[in-house]
Amino acid sequence: MTDETKIEWTDFTVNFWEGCQKVGPGCDHCYAEARDVRFTGGSHWGPGAPRRKVKGGIPKLRKINRDAEKFHDENGHWPRVFCSSLSDVFDNAVDPEWRREAFTAITVAPRVRIQLLTKRVGNVEKMIPDIWKSNGWPHWVGLMITVVNQAEADRDIPKLLDLKARFGIPWVGLSMEPLLGLVDLSDRCNGWYFANWLAGTKWHDTPGLSTHKRGEPHIDWVICGGESGRNARPMHPDWARSLRDQCQAAGTKFFFKQWGEWYPVNRAELGPYGEWIGGGKKPLIENIEGTSECGYYCSEEHGHVDHKNALVKRVGKKAAGRLLDGREWNEVPE
Repeated sequence: MTDETKIEWTDFTVNFWEGCQKVGPGCDHCYAEARDVRFTGGSHWGPGAPRRKVKGGIPKLRKINRDAEKFHDENGHWPRVFCSSLSDVFDNAVDPEWRREAFTAITVAPRVRIQLLTKRVGNVEKMIPDIWKSNGWPHWVGLMITVVNQAEADRDIPKLLDLKARFGIPWVGLSMEPLLGLVDLSDRCNGWYFANWLAGTKWHDTPGLSTHKRGEPHIDWVICGGESGRNARPMHPDWARSLRDQCQAAGTKFFFKQWGEWYPVNRAELGPYGEWIGGGKKPLIENIEGTSECGYYCSEEHGHVDHKNALVKRVGKKAAGRLLDGREWNEVPE
């Protein structure tokens, strides 16, 4: 069997090309960019940089599809394939012929469960094959977008749900990693109406015009995670808990991928002035404001810790683990 991946929410990754460029705050410390810098000096990253075609991408997808029944017998589900972990399928800078070849390969791989992830949802309609528009979106292909804060949610989720409704996408999801702020998915004001993107409801409460519509397109999956790497930004634990609770209330699948570099501190480990009293090497401790503002936190050296804030300590991705309130959250859409 083709080598599997360490990414927790998928079984395999397939890249048809490598390279991209930053388009939002979630891209600031991109692992794929760091990898490209390490191996090629960053020659495939940024505006105007040529992307590198991966010749083995399509053959790898074909092999996974051929071996899919064996994988299903051994694992109880069809192989999930993330396209692409080192690029964006809807990147403007990619040769259209490369994308045509990739979509052709995806279209003839019905025994795998393709997970497309993009930061460019506005490009999807103009870049998907015409046959997906006329004959229907393949039922083995789902579409996810990256959302790291409320501004991105308000801007891009309505576009994603519109695509789902018009093209019959079987499931859509959000990759909320790195999560950089508190995000509300269940009570949003979108112009003249309110919406719950998880439950698929819309309503407005203007006197005399009050309505409540159900059965609207909805989000099927939410992946949440903190940032890893040397410059990782801490994630407030309540941001992750809020998403979990919103998903549970709506019956939406929730997957907690990781804490990242930073892990919540048990206040029993701290002295009366926020000093570290645990054994071993003293970790770096940060104090995160309990607001939706991204990236604002200060050192515990600056004073006593306000109880409304959250303390996290830098322990590394492996030590921080994946437990949210004592359990793993591994839900995936069927």
